[in-house]
Amino acid sequence: MPWSPTQRQRLGFEKDLLEKYFRNRVSWMNPTSDTRVEVRVTCTNDKQYTLRVYLPSDYPNSCPQMVVSSPSSCLRRQNGSLLNESSGTDHTYGTKDGLTVICHFRPNLWRDDNTLYQVIMKGLIWLEAYEAHLRTGSPLSTYLQEM
Repeated sequence: MPWSPTQRQRLGFEKDLLEKYFRNRVSWMNPTSDTRVEVRVTCTNDKQYTLRVYLPSDYPNSCPQMVVSSPSSCLRRQNGSLLNESSGTDHTYGTKDGLTVICHFRPNLWRDDNTLYQVIMKGLIWLEAYEAHLRTGSPLSTYLQEM
């Protein structure tokens, strides 16, 4: 279903905001419906990832899902096991398209004035915690408070 005029206006605002902070690292897929946006980010240790946000058809009224799309497979814990299940300790929601779905907002606490910029920034915080987990073996929850 195509975006309403109000949604198109909101997505234009989101596009401008993301491009202001992430410049040419933003890619939009299917911008007229079933929209996804990818943002390439770099952690403090220079490790690069791509975050993909799936916009629900009633965006911004519902919380979007976010996955780590690069690397292009499900993430692994330090011990080699897959991050492919819903886990409060890992702040994950299983998988989508074979990729790890990461927590950024509790869906029941999502507000329609939250932005994709906020979603991506919370994804970057999650990735920093993930990198710390890979270094130390400590659970991601050691580094993340409730998102």
